[in-house]
Amino acid sequence: MPTAERPLKLASFIQACVARVLAVGELDSCMRRARALGELLWKNNLGQYALVELEQTLLQRYQHLFTTPAQRDIKATYLHVLSQAYTASGHTRVAEHLIASQALQDSAVLVTEKAPPATWEKLSTPGHPCICLPRYSDRQEKIQALLNHFAQYKILVLHIHPYDIDAVIAAGLARQLCGTRIYIYNHADHVFSYGHGTADVVLELSYFGWELSKLRGTHEKCVFAGIPLKLPDTTAERQENATGHIASAGSAYKYKPGGAYSFPDFAVQLQARTGRKLMLIGPNLKTNWWWWKPARQMGEQAIFHKRMAYQDYLACMRDASVYVDSFPLTGGTAFPEMAVKGLPCFGILTGAHGYSPADQLKSGSQDTLLDDMDYYLEQKQQQQQRPGIDQAVILQEIRQAHGIEQVARRISMAETANAQEKQPPWSNPAPINCDFYEKIWYTRKLFTPPIHNFPDWKLGVLFLKYWIQSRQTGHQT
Repeated sequence: MPTAERPLKLASFIQACVARVLAVGELDSCMRRARALGELLWKNNLGQYALVELEQTLLQRYQHLFTTPAQRDIKATYLHVLSQAYTASGHTRVAEHLIASQALQDSAVLVTEKAPPATWEKLSTPGHPCICLPRYSDRQEKIQALLNHFAQYKILVLHIHPYDIDAVIAAGLARQLCGTRIYIYNHADHVFSYGHGTADVVLELSYFGWELSKLRGTHEKCVFAGIPLKLPDTTAERQENATGHIASAGSAYKYKPGGAYSFPDFAVQLQARTGRKLMLIGPNLKTNWWWWKPARQMGEQAIFHKRMAYQDYLACMRDASVYVDSFPLTGGTAFPEMAVKGLPCFGILTGAHGYSPADQLKSGSQDTLLDDMDYYLEQKQQQQQRPGIDQAVILQEIRQAHGIEQVARRISMAETANAQEKQPPWSNPAPINCDFYEKIWYTRKLFTPPIHNFPDWKLGVLFLKYWIQSRQTGHQT
């Protein structure tokens, strides 16, 4: 469909979907449809980033079904709420770092859906064992159980899946009935998520989320928190590796070509110009068809690993000469972590950046990145330098942005900080493009179906009609 028509068509589609969710009065069916809609909008970046009015409508409609918890003593100041806990990375790693901090030491963790036993110890503190909600077949019982727990804490910090409307409604009830404060840690800041309408504070992680909050209509609630990383106090001196490989790591989908960006094409050009081997951790050659031709072209000069044990990963990075971030989607925390470890880091300022001061190490385009990396690797000096980059200043800014205590302190001061203190603590090196992911989605030939929630057939039909409209021949943008 023409770009000019898109907002009207999208608004009509969303209105029809919300009507479908609200068409049934029974709580369980209504919430099930809301979860299905949430996952569709999360996985497919149509340009709809919040459903504030739907959250409020559901809260008002079903509030009468729930009982105000009996007055209880406050167990802790903070309760970190996760939909699921994972054995590594993601929300689990963030919560693990935050509850270990001094600023947020009076914290507990609750998991609403699934927590493997290996995560329980990580998410427990001496005074507060990790709470794993049992499986409920009745939605009302589940939300009431969540409400009973939430009422025992002053502040909820939601690290939830974007579709977890059950936790959002329970949090909204705790806010209304018990005065509980609601913070949402905006981990999925570039996609749709429930919770923005219910939250008192939105804890942002990037310049991208900061700018996108203006489209969500939640900018007045925003406080920059950042992503907590366990960083060394000092950057180790690295032995210059004049012939080492070029490393990159990230989830497989982050390398899939989109818009004007193609990491596989870039990899072929980079390998040809530099003569270096490439070590790519994350791509899956069996299923990632976008790598098939480039992999054949590079042959043995490119080594692919689907996943790697952490110690092997560190060894791979230690032997590398440089690190390059994935694109069009950034690889995440690996980029600033490698920079602080002293590994020369490169990437692209795509417009969807802004997650770290390490972005100041990135280039303005795919062609410029190729030139910058080639120039750096060709230098013969013992101490290679990069023009216009003050490495020491950037490393200090990375520690200020990502240090665990710094992040925890910003969260603890979220409602008392002044306007300047609420903003990201470094200068953004290039403008943010809020519709970056939206543009990529509208050029995709396939959509992403929901896999976490039972689908609703009518929502599926509405979505398919909208998807077909958006790709009508001759009207793609």
